Amino acid sequence: MKRYDVLTLEFAKGLAQDMGKIIKSNANSLNWTKTKSGFYDIVTNVDVEVEKIVKKSVLSAFPDDSILGEETGTTESSASDRRLWVIDPIDGTTNFSKGIPHSCVSIAVVEENEPRIAVVYDPFMGELFEATKGYGAKMNGDEIHVSNISDLEQAVINTGYQYSAEKMREKVLKDYEAFFGKVQAIRVFGSAVLDQCYVAIGRIDAFWEYSLKPWDVAAGSLIAKEAGAVVTGIDEEFSIYSNSILATNPTLLPKMLKVLTSA
Repeated sequence: MKRYDVLTLEFAKGLAQDMGKIIKSNANSLNWTKTKSGFYDIVTNVDVEVEKIVKKSVLSAFPDDSILGEETGTTESSASDRRLWVIDPIDGTTNFSKGIPHSCVSIAVVEENEPRIAVVYDPFMGELFEATKGYGAKMNGDEIHVSNISDLEQAVINTGYQYSAEKMREKVLKDYEAFFGKVQAIRVFGSAVLDQCYVAIGRIDAFWEYSLKPWDVAAGSLIAKEAGAVVTGIDEEFSIYSNSILATNPTLLPKMLKVLTSA
């Protein structure tokens, strides 16, 4: 691994863990919560404060890089556009705002629209997921790998609730209905980033969702890929700017796609 990648990864890991401490310590003492783009999409003061700290820290350490954050948009570098940090200060904000201990810090370093370094930290479980392109994925220093489930009937699959509910409700409900009776269970945990990490570590066997943003998929998709998952769009090629994502082990891929496309 290149020395610069090692330094970047270690910096991102330390930053994610530091931000995780702030998140956990403020979980039950929010100053405010408000909606953003719609009734279902919320933000808290902690989201905004953490993102500001992350941006300041990244730009101090890597002044030539640019940053894309969920809450404060893009901070462009005047010196270089070769690397973009894609940040979600709290993925799973609804869980966080309700005191449900299932959310995370997500940091990805993207080069030429491809995630190269990914760090996801869940402060409530104390789990640090990491990946560097071409070097596998780890959780708390141990290598991780997707499940080997090959039968759809034995699979536990996962999706997310749509903030664009009116627009996507019919599609999502059809997907749910299509999988009923064909899988062991369907789960909705409320953090797309952790869902992708859970595919990577084999806790769930497949994850799909629509209308996500780059900060929802940049880190998680790389961790899943490096753990052996196939990450694709449902009816398109996948990129961090795609309209859909499906992450699963290679054996389940055609079976998942068959159900989703037929729905």
